[in-house]
Amino acid sequence: MFIYLLCFSFVVVSARNAFIIDERYVCSVKMSCFECLKLSQCSWCPTDSKCFSKNLPKFEDFCSNDTIAHVNYGLSFEENAECSCSKGDVGRSCYPPGVTEGPLCSGRGTCVCGQCLCNPNPDPEFPTKMVMGEYCEYDNFSCDGPVCNEGPYSLANLTADAVEKSDKIAEVDIPAS
Repeated sequence: MFIYLLCFSFVVVSARNAFIIDERYVCSVKMSCFECLKLSQCSWCPTDSKCFSKNLPKFEDFCSNDTIAHVNYGLSFEENAECSCSKGDVGRSCYPPGVTEGPLCSGRGTCVCGQCLCNPNPDPEFPTKMVMGEYCEYDNFSCDGPVCNEGPYSLANLTADAVEKSDKIAEVDIPAS
């Protein structure tokens, strides 16, 4: 019968030998505007195609006239980077398909880089009211009547229902007096 004796050795690293990675230096390894601006501490210099951090002394005044900085538009990291790198022109529209005029985001949100950010609190007196949808076209409060549940209700359908009801009212003969 064999008995194995396991021996563990521990390596102790002193604090003065440890290397701490500063997040500002991570910028220098990014090779595209999109990858660079996914990080909030980084900026992109298009003339030199270089990612850098203005928080480092070496880069305080680097590319000062042509810098594209990270901007938080309230979107995901990727969408913020895409928007910043394209300077807001991402080729998307804040109109629903087939619509080319009228209020952006159904008049119930803000268009940011081709995306609608719906009004988060459309009625401060009623905080449960919500606007939602890719073009802010839905809500949970526009339907009024016994057939309504909790939504979401389409603004387009409600508008079509209102037109249909007005057509029915116009069909009713009103006697002349």
